[in-house]
Amino acid sequence: MFIEKQGYIVSRHTKDVDGHIEMSLFIKTQEGTVKVFPDRQLSVFFTNAPLDRLPQNVTGIQCRLSSYRSFENEAVTLVQSNSLMLHQQMINQVRQQGFAVYEEDIKPHNRYLMERNIRGAVRFIGEPDTNQQVFRQARVIAGDWKPSWKVWSLDIETSVSTNTLLSIGITAKGQRVAFVVTPKAAVSDTIRRFDDENSLLLAFIRFVRKHSPDIFIGWNLIGFDLQFIDQRCQALGIRPAFGANGESWSIRSSDNQGKYFASIPGRVALDGITLLKVGGYQFESFSLNNVSKEILDDGKLLHGNERWQEIERLHREDLDAFVAYNLQDCDLVMRIFDKLKLIELQQTRVDLTGIPFEQTGGSVAAFENLYLPRLHKAGWVAPAWRDEDFVASPGGFVMSSIPGLYKNVLVFDFKSLYPSIIRTFHIDPLARITAKLVSDLPATVSTRLVPGFLGAHFDRQYAILPTLVGELANAREAAKQSGNSILSYAIKIIMNSFYGVLGSNVCRFYHAELASSITMRGHELLGRTKRWMEERGATVIYGDTDSLFVTLHDKSNVDPKIQGLQLRKDINTCLSQWCQEYAQLNSHLELEFERVYERFFMPTIRGQEEGSKKRYAGQSGGQLVFKGLEAARTDWTPLARQFQRTLFEKIFNDENPIEYIQNVVERLRAGLFDDQLVYSKQLSRPLSSYTKNIPPHVRAAAMIDQKRAEQGLPLEYNKGRKRVYYVYQRSGVMPYEGAETLVDLDYEHYIEKQIEPIADSILPFFKTNMANLLSQQISLL
Repeated sequence: MFIEKQGYIVSRHTKDVDGHIEMSLFIKTQEGTVKVFPDRQLSVFFTNAPLDRLPQNVTGIQCRLSSYRSFENEAVTLVQSNSLMLHQQMINQVRQQGFAVYEEDIKPHNRYLMERNIRGAVRFIGEPDTNQQVFRQARVIAGDWKPSWKVWSLDIETSVSTNTLLSIGITAKGQRVAFVVTPKAAVSDTIRRFDDENSLLLAFIRFVRKHSPDIFIGWNLIGFDLQFIDQRCQALGIRPAFGANGESWSIRSSDNQGKYFASIPGRVALDGITLLKVGGYQFESFSLNNVSKEILDDGKLLHGNERWQEIERLHREDLDAFVAYNLQDCDLVMRIFDKLKLIELQQTRVDLTGIPFEQTGGSVAAFENLYLPRLHKAGWVAPAWRDEDFVASPGGFVMSSIPGLYKNVLVFDFKSLYPSIIRTFHIDPLARITAKLVSDLPATVSTRLVPGFLGAHFDRQYAILPTLVGELANAREAAKQSGNSILSYAIKIIMNSFYGVLGSNVCRFYHAELASSITMRGHELLGRTKRWMEERGATVIYGDTDSLFVTLHDKSNVDPKIQGLQLRKDINTCLSQWCQEYAQLNSHLELEFERVYERFFMPTIRGQEEGSKKRYAGQSGGQLVFKGLEAARTDWTPLARQFQRTLFEKIFNDENPIEYIQNVVERLRAGLFDDQLVYSKQLSRPLSSYTKNIPPHVRAAAMIDQKRAEQGLPLEYNKGRKRVYYVYQRSGVMPYEGAETLVDLDYEHYIEKQIEPIADSILPFFKTNMANLLSQQISLL
C-alpha cells in the first residue's frame, strides 16, 4: 500500500549496496524525518563516443543515442549504469579510448532532484515499512511544505593538556543540558555527569537519537566541535551514530585547505562563521566573542588566547561556572542565528537553487542547478572539464582619482551591474557556442549576434542566462515590495555570483570570453557614463567597479540631491539610447543616485602626488564613512584607527587639526595610550609555510608556539588561520599576553608607523607635515 506525504529534504545520499545504486533522501515530515528511496535509480553521463565503441548487452549498463549535442556540436551518447562502480569503470574505459565525457561528476541524487526541478520542499508517494520510517519505490516531485526546524546549538569544551573531551553543551527551545566528564556529583538538573569520555559519548548518541534534532549550529562547528567528537569516537572505537535512525555521520577535510565537511543522514550541520561570510557580513574578527559583542552586545564568559588554563581550572574546581561558560557559548550562537535569521537565509538559498542544505558555499553548484535543466531543455549537454591554462578576466573598472578635500560629492552606482550586463548583452555559455555556428550565415541571421570581447559573440536566440537573470531580478523586486528582505538578499547573492562562476576554472562553463565580456563591458559603460556626465557639467573625481564619485560645476543654491536625481535620469536615457544604437538591445542597465557626501577626502598614494584607489573618507548625513583607510583596517592599532576618526571629525567640521595631532603625540609618549597599541592580524596559512618573508605577526605567533612546545602543550598557530596579537617593545616584536606585556613600549615606532602616515595624508592641506610638527615639539622641550 502506497502512502503520499509532504516534507522537506534534509540530506541526500548515494552509495552502492549489493552491486546496485542506493539513493536515499532523508525528508522531514509533519510526523518526523523519514528515509525515502526513489525509484529508477541510475547513474548517468554523456560521451561523444559512438555506440559501436561502447559495451552492448552488458548487465547493469545501458547505452543509447541521445537527442542532445555537445558544445562541439556533436551528437552524444547517453550511458546509464546501475552502480557507482560500473559508472566509474565506464568513464575510465571511454577516456582510455580518447573520447570525451560530459556531466560525469554529477551525483545521482543531485541529478535526480535537479531534473525534476526539486529544491527543498517535496511531495512523495512510496511504500512504507511497518513503522513508516522508510519508504521504497517512491516517486518524488516538488512541493511547497514549510518545515519548522528543531535546532540545537552545540559547543564542546576540551582539555588542551590531555587532548580529551570535557563536555558537550546543547541549548535549544525547551532544552538546556551539558554532558560533562567529572568525578563530582551533578549540582543541577542541567548537568549530566559521566565518569569517562566513552560513557559520555554513548549517552550523547542516545540523546541525539531520542530527541532527533534537524539542525546542529555552532561556531567553527564542523572544523572543531564535530571533528573533535569524531576523533574521540574513532579513538575509543565508538560508531558515530549521530544520524537519523542511528546512521553514522562522515566528517572529512578538504586537501590542504583546512576546510571540513559533515555528512549526517537526516540532519544538517551549519557553521556560524561560514554563514556570516556567505551573507556578506564583515567583522574585525570572526571570533565568537567579537561577533557576539557587535551583534548582541554580549560576549563569552572567558576569552583570550590562554583561557584554556582557566577552563581546565573551572572544570576541576567550579563545575557550575564551567558549565555556565560552556552553555553561554551555545546561547550566543543561537541568539546570533536568530537575530540575523541565518537558517532562514540558508533555507531560502536552498529553495531558490536546490543546493544541499548543508552546502553553505556552493556558488558553482547553485549555478549548475539553475542552468543545466534549461540547457538540457534546449537540447545540449554541459561541456567537458578542460585541462588548460587559466586566463583571468580583467578586474572591475577602477579609475585614478583626483585627490583633494571636497564639499558635496555625489555618488552614483549601477544597480546589479554585472547581472544587468549579462541580461542586456545576452552573455551566456550556450549563446557563445551557437554564435560560432551562425557567424558565417547571411546578414539577416547574423543580426542575432551581440558583440562581446576577446572576439566573442553571443546568439540572442539561444541565450539562457539573460532570461534566468531576468526571472531572478523580477523575483527580487517582488520580494522587496512585499518586505521579504531575506529573499531579496538571497537572490542578490545568487545573481552576483554568476560573474564569479563564469570566471572561475572550477566551473565547467568557464571561458575567458565570458567573464571578460562582462568586466570589459563594465569598463566601457563606466567610461561612457563618465563622458556623458562631464558633457553635463560634472567632474568625475573617482570611479570603482560600478560606482562614480562626482562634483558639480554648478555652485548655485540648488539642492545637490535634486541635481543628482536629474543627472541620474539623463544618464539612464543615454544608456537606453546607446544600447539600441549599438545592437538593438533593450537596456536593463540602471544608474542609481546613492548619496551625497557633504564633506569628502580623496588621498594621494603615500609619498606620491597621484590619487589613490579604493581609499577615501566622507561624511554623509553626519555619519563618517571610511573605505580602505586605516580607520577601516583591522591590522592597524586601535589608537591609529581612533586617531584617524577624530582627525577627520575635526577636519570635516572645519577645525584646524594641528593642536590635536601634537596632543596625541605628547600623550602617546607619556604612556596614556598603552592599551591601544596592540596590533592584530590574521595568519593566512600555517606558520611553517612562511620561509622567505616573515612578517611581525608571524614572528609573534612563532614565539608563542615555541613557548608552548617548551611547556609540552599543543601548538596554537601551526595550522594558521588564527588571529595574532602583538606589540612593539624597544627590543622588537613581542606577543601580546595581557597588561604585563605593555612595558618598555617603543613609542617612536608607533609615532612613525601609526600616527605619522595618517597625519601626513592631510597636513599638506594645512601647509605643514609631521616632520615640522615633531621638530617644533622637540625645540619646545
